[in-house]
Amino acid sequence: MISDELPKLFREANVLYWARSLLTFAYEYIDHCVANSSDTPPFHIPRLRFVEAGLALSHDHTQPGHKSKSLTMPRAGYLVEELITDDFIKYIHNMDCNPMLDPYEVGYEIAEFLACTQHIQFAKTGGLAFISDYQGGLEILSDPQVLTHPMISFGDGNIERAVSTFEKEHNCNKFCKWSGFKVENLRKVGN
Repeated sequence: MISDELPKLFREANVLYWARSLLTFAYEYIDHCVANSSDTPPFHIPRLRFVEAGLALSHDHTQPGHKSKSLTMPRAGYLVEELITDDFIKYIHNMDCNPMLDPYEVGYEIAEFLACTQHIQFAKTGGLAFISDYQGGLEILSDPQVLTHPMISFGDGNIERAVSTFEKEHNCNKFCKWSGFKVENLRKVGN
């Protein structure tokens, strides 16, 4: 029923909006660090973005000559996204904060970079939020989840355990460890 579907579609569009903002925030931080570092990063920084998307609602027509000018309830709703033409890759699952791919697989370096963006987002939001469920093509990502502190929720995909265990579970990689990014190793001594 459309009355059940519309709130879900709006939540999914909202998650995509916030994920786009968090990824942009991470890239702005990365670009600032690279511009202000005396050392060039010893790696290529992948440039990715989330799909362009929008909500499309279908309404019934009012009959010609009908005097009512009021809007009708939508008959159907759709989240319309641009087409990803690359092979689809699941980089990071929403239950994990490390790459799903093995080092020899296509997209592994992108997955490592995306894990670093999670680290940056987690650190710079004070542990409140980061993007998970990174997936899509080699340049365009789709269908993310924004994982948040339990008091903040962006949707049904919020897995509080993933947020509370991020510091313990995240494995810093070459991106995280580059001194120019100034993000601390999250592994606590004794963990």
